[in-house]
Amino acid sequence: MFIYLHIPFCVSHCIYCDFYVVLEKYGGKDAYVDAVCREIDLRFATIDPAQFPEGIQTLYVGGGTPSLLSSQAYRKIFSALNRYLPFASDAEITLEANPGATRSEMADAPENYRAVGFNRVSVGVQSFNNLELKKLSRLHSAQEAIDFIKRLKTAGWDNISLDLMYGIPCQSRDSWRQTLNQAIELDVQHISMYGLKVEENTPLEKLTRHASARGAYPLPEEDDVVDMYHDGLKQLTNAGFQRYEFSNLAKPNRHSRHNLNYWDNGEFLALGVAAHGYWQGNRYETVRDIKTYLQNPLAGEQFPCPSEERLENAIIFGLRKAEGIHIPSLEAEFGLDFRQKYHHILQRYHDYFQWNDPYLQLTEAAIPLSNIILAEFLNDETDLHE
Repeated sequence: MFIYLHIPFCVSHCIYCDFYVVLEKYGGKDAYVDAVCREIDLRFATIDPAQFPEGIQTLYVGGGTPSLLSSQAYRKIFSALNRYLPFASDAEITLEANPGATRSEMADAPENYRAVGFNRVSVGVQSFNNLELKKLSRLHSAQEAIDFIKRLKTAGWDNISLDLMYGIPCQSRDSWRQTLNQAIELDVQHISMYGLKVEENTPLEKLTRHASARGAYPLPEEDDVVDMYHDGLKQLTNAGFQRYEFSNLAKPNRHSRHNLNYWDNGEFLALGVAAHGYWQGNRYETVRDIKTYLQNPLAGEQFPCPSEERLENAIIFGLRKAEGIHIPSLEAEFGLDFRQKYHHILQRYHDYFQWNDPYLQLTEAAIPLSNIILAEFLNDETDLHE
């Protein structure tokens, strides 16, 4: 079983973020932990643990800032899960954490989270450039991020992932290369490099579009952003990282098993407020309001996931992976001839696909155009039957 848990608490709300977060100053963390434990009981009331003899294979705790919860809070949540299923002996248990402005945004010492059972940490660094961090309204400095990562390593964490961002206001190709060099020097095991997306109705969207503020928040040119992506691939590959998905690179055998399950279109249980899950053939999302969630942890919406949607997801997620789509498995699951059905798309974008039989892959040159190419599969008329 694969599980995602959302922790909404943050010290502040970054100007580019459109996730559901709750400022820490409003409290409510103990009540939230209790609600998560109630949700676990309610969801497992309809789940037969015997169907999961391997136990919990991955747990990914995202946010928000999950490290604002204490290790004891997680001990309580883990105990609630273990009433139904144990963690597998090789389970991947990931905690997201942020470096803080005057301290790390951790309620406990790093070693206490390891003692509870976490064995992987994903650190929201974004940049090692102080100006870029300020433009993102991040609270930490570059040096504080460096010190925090070193502190994690001293505490025994040996599976560390960094989130880095390109396309930041005031960022240049040179400053991006310097951020990557610093990440490489820290000798971490995994790096996720994401292009900044200016989401609608966020403060950053207003700053980048409003004439009076635009000059202070200049976004890099589109061609430079594409170059930043390829610069990142080259630098990290030369440093021993392997790309296994569009934006994710890892040292050998250090890829995120939890995220790979997403890209394999696998089912997963999602817990917590504003969480999105895929379970028993349905997509669901819990309510995006903490007060309602505390009253009823199962509040939210559920959507059937028909064959047409599962096929689209299998193609779109699969082509994000470096290995691509295993075509015989796809054809067997959905009862189709892939080459015949999608002949027009394969022809139209011939230069951007490559066959590594039995896998179909997108070339690296196709990645900057991937949204356009993958949208073609969404627009295709499907004729599948349950």
